Amino acid sequence: MFRISKLLPISLALLVAAISTSTTILHTNAFSQSTFDSSFQTISRTSLSARPKSKWDLLEDEDDPSIESKIPVPNDMTYVTRNVKRCHENFLSLRNIGGKEICNDVYAKSPLVEEEVWYDGKVAKISDVSLEDCIARQWNIIETHATNLRPIELFPQRGKLEIWTAPGDSELDVAYNRPELKMTKMEHYEVTPQQLKSNLIGFQGEVYQEGEEGFRSWRKADGSPARPEINPGGETRPPTEEEMEQLRAEMDKKNISVEDIYKAQQESEQ
Repeated sequence: MFRISKLLPISLALLVAAISTSTTILHTNAFSQSTFDSSFQTISRTSLSARPKSKWDLLEDEDDPSIESKIPVPNDMTYVTRNVKRCHENFLSLRNIGGKEICNDVYAKSPLVEEEVWYDGKVAKISDVSLEDCIARQWNIIETHATNLRPIELFPQRGKLEIWTAPGDSELDVAYNRPELKMTKMEHYEVTPQQLKSNLIGFQGEVYQEGEEGFRSWRKADGSPARPEINPGGETRPPTEEEMEQLRAEMDKKNISVEDIYKAQQESEQ
């Protein structure tokens, strides 16, 4: 009882002082909103810096594609129907005017898998535009299309995929591992709509039909074939669209893949 009786007057005095102080603050301009904000920020900074930084603070969420690339995606290159359709129509228009000479085949590769590249489609451009700018400008659509085509092999590495190019309509040479055909690795950098208009370039994405497995190749770091040439001295002329369709149809009908051809060639050389 002695302690309580002694402390009670002190507690009452503190309560009266607190009420008095609060009343004074409410009736003066001394405690403004800016003062509150400044004090809150000071407290926040003090609280956040109380714990030493850890290596775990530097980890990034690999499931968030926005952190993979610091290069902004222009609105006209987001992977939405209107943009994909426009790129496709631009490709057809440019192809009809300039032919395969202004076109290049496009392949995508996961940085975690050595040598394996997947056919993703074709790009076209006017002669005044470099291939590098053409790819960089359409990078998001090209890469996203590849992840949709190959959700198991490529989607987990979205935002980090490598893009490689080959001459237009060179699928047959790629399939036969012609040593003179080297793919070129592209660089990802910012090309704004002001620097390159979208109607000067185009992209035609690959489409799988009737259970197609997709076309892939194996390439070294310099873009050269990672496997021996198939049928040396054979057909070297780039195939027409009709020939490619016929080749795919025949291979599908016989359930033959490019890998099967390679294995058969290897066995015959032994």
